Amino acid sequence: MNQPMTLEDVATSWKRHTAASAPCSESDMHGRIARWGDIPASDRAFVDTYIPGHERTLFSVIGSGVTDDPAFRPKIATAENFHVDYIVAPQGSGAALHCHDSEEVFFIHAGRWELDWLDGATGTLHTTMLAPRDLVSVPPHVHRAFRSVDGESGMIVSILGGKTPSPVKWDASVAAKATARGAGFDAAGAALKVSNLAGRGTMEGLDH
Repeated sequence: MNQPMTLEDVATSWKRHTAASAPCSESDMHGRIARWGDIPASDRAFVDTYIPGHERTLFSVIGSGVTDDPAFRPKIATAENFHVDYIVAPQGSGAALHCHDSEEVFFIHAGRWELDWLDGATGTLHTTMLAPRDLVSVPPHVHRAFRSVDGESGMIVSILGGKTPSPVKWDASVAAKATARGAGFDAAGAALKVSNLAGRGTMEGLDH
């Protein structure tokens, strides 16, 4: 039978549950704030945006960046184990099927969004509807796609795990559609579009 605790026992029990704060100056903390008007945005952050129906704007908030545009950097570069983006898309548009090598959480900030995911075991494409304040965690290496149902009024928040996630991997169907429109990658992995498929063409980098 447990003996009654004394006040001294209670005080001692706190020793494993207290710690001093690490240094963090006022300027340090201000460097970790992303104010809405200062967040970098791009409508060409990913190669699939060259495919009709996948137009969207990515607001890169924090992390090392996992876009198809190495020059497009988040507002806050310092992130130990996660990356955050905001996504706004026209009605019916959103990301094509792709996967990451770490978990990705989607939080519905506003509007309704449809989420697709591909079961690699059966080849079945599943779909579900997500409403404001809903949240879903997509496992690593599972292909997912999402699209806005409520247009420009909707916003989805993407939270990607991992210190340095690998670049996005696209479903083969996306590669075929992008290739047909002259969209691909240069040697450095940056998305580009060949403007003249009949000849050698010229390469257009992503707009910033």
